[in-house]
Amino acid sequence: MVSPAPLDLDVVCSPEWCSGILGAPVVEVERVEELVTIASKVRFRVTYDDGTTDALCVKGYFSPDSAGFADLGQLEVHFYESLAPAMGLEVPECVHTGIDPGTGHGIIVMRDLVDAGCTFLTPLHPYTPDQTAATLGQLARLHHTDPRAIVGEVDWLAPRLAGYLAYVPEERLQALLDDGRSAPFAPEIADARRLRAAFTTVAERAAARPEHVVHGDSHAGNLYLTPDGRPGLVDWQVIQLGPWSLDVAYHIGAVLDPADRERSEADLVREYLEARRALGDDVPDFAAAWDDYRDALVYGFYMWAITQRVARPVLEEHVARLGRAVEHHDSFARLGS
Repeated sequence: MVSPAPLDLDVVCSPEWCSGILGAPVVEVERVEELVTIASKVRFRVTYDDGTTDALCVKGYFSPDSAGFADLGQLEVHFYESLAPAMGLEVPECVHTGIDPGTGHGIIVMRDLVDAGCTFLTPLHPYTPDQTAATLGQLARLHHTDPRAIVGEVDWLAPRLAGYLAYVPEERLQALLDDGRSAPFAPEIADARRLRAAFTTVAERAAARPEHVVHGDSHAGNLYLTPDGRPGLVDWQVIQLGPWSLDVAYHIGAVLDPADRERSEADLVREYLEARRALGDDVPDFAAAWDDYRDALVYGFYMWAITQRVARPVLEEHVARLGRAVEHHDSFARLGS
């Protein structure tokens, strides 16, 4: 579905606009909370003309600084419209999705999970190996689903890792690595040339293996817990096709304290493989999967090395966790850089 998705938050949070998307007369809209990163997430409550209410949340790119990223919302719109209903994942229930034909702005209106008793995590939320295994179970279900069997054409899911290389040239990447975020590491880890070379290999392999739908950004800040403790996934704006190892390595490296990761990562990879087998999938043996996992850790390290619009403590912790994993597994050397 393509429908108007205005960039103006005041319009979106108006009774007139809400009446149109909800199909019932709305007489009042009350904003409850607004969270702004690249996108804006605004929780709001609508009151209908019969006195009943609904708790909702809209995600869009409303701030002036975010307007240039508005087309990222298109990927989430496509995911929630075409894939999410068939995947059996724990994701928010959407009541409206739309892409503005003039601006390309993708917008999502979903049920307010906070009002439903869910807990949104922060990027630094403590996460245990058991919780990590539960999230890997969700990722296994995601990777199990063939999007072509659902929607046929999947050009919008084309691998895009090569574009992330073009986003930050080597000189700029080195400046970011030298701004203090890579302080825990030796110079050979905080080396833009080596990191770009390793990521280039990861990107080439990903383009050659468009086997699964991957979330691409499953740190704790993009997770929530249902009232009974099940993990759910949000923020699907980097969804694409690629190897399963991108998600598994990123998630394990991003959410776990390095000591917990080192103790549990091999068992977690085995649990992920078993979850895929239980779904009827053919999966590699552990030795081959372990090699893929250790190489794919470079993906998360690169993504956080180029990150700029995030609170400094969050940035530094993720660079430290993922860089430590790359260092521990000698991923650069494994990839020939």
